[in-house]
Amino acid sequence: MSVIYIKLRNSCEACYVDTNGLSIETDTHYIIETEHGTDIGCTCRHMKYLDENAADKKGKILRTASEEEIKRLREIISVEEKAFHVCKKKILERKLDMKLVSVKCLFDRTKIIFYFVAENRIDFREVVRDLAAVFRTRIEMRQIGVRDETKIMGGYGLCGRELCCGFLSDGFDPVSIKMAKEQNLNLNSLKISGMCGRLLCCLGYEYELYKELNKYLPSIDTEIHAGEKVFKVIAVDTLNGVMKLKNDNTMVDVRSSDLQRTDDKYFISEEIIKKLSNIHLKENNAEAFDE
Repeated sequence: MSVIYIKLRNSCEACYVDTNGLSIETDTHYIIETEHGTDIGCTCRHMKYLDENAADKKGKILRTASEEEIKRLREIISVEEKAFHVCKKKILERKLDMKLVSVKCLFDRTKIIFYFVAENRIDFREVVRDLAAVFRTRIEMRQIGVRDETKIMGGYGLCGRELCCGFLSDGFDPVSIKMAKEQNLNLNSLKISGMCGRLLCCLGYEYELYKELNKYLPSIDTEIHAGEKVFKVIAVDTLNGVMKLKNDNTMVDVRSSDLQRTDDKYFISEEIIKKLSNIHLKENNAEAFDE
């Protein structure tokens, strides 16, 4: 069975849907039958094949959205804007400790979904009754996490690019502080946290690579024996395989290929240390001469 990845309109949801035997193009709007009702979405990846009973499949494509149907989106957006303001007013009237994030009206108008965040469980039954009386359709209140909130709102990360959760992620994979440590990153929470306040999703992208490379490299504070001298590792450049070593006032950079390991001990030849020390000495003398 061929499926295509669809980003549903005005939603944090993106899923694979059955192509239904149709010829599908990327970056095109289609009318989709989902478990919640008829919706509209845009294809953002190429087709792939799944088993008939695959759990990843969340619906099927009915047809390509016509120009008339795309024009109808203005009316739906108008309904969503009104629903947002009405719901926000009802939340204040009921004095509920919840933050309304977004409102989505299904394309067939059979349901309006209200996304909100809250620290605790909220009894929103009265708000649902109020909204149902105003809009005369099915109302669903869906509590989401702060990562989903950021995905809906969108924005740009520290890297200057669009947030990964908004256009790359199928879901949210677990991210731990261990991933940052493995990559020798600054553990300042502001530097490794995203707009949602949680650890950056991108910490997981290269984690396995760093984990594999670090198996063959000494960690920070590891002792490196060079004859009678003992150096300590003070920094590791994992991708380049270079370590910075220190002994008293002497600091040298060595490559992983210069190290030998016996059991849990690392050794380096005195010849390499002397060679590197001479290089640093020449550089320091050249700097002094320039001054």
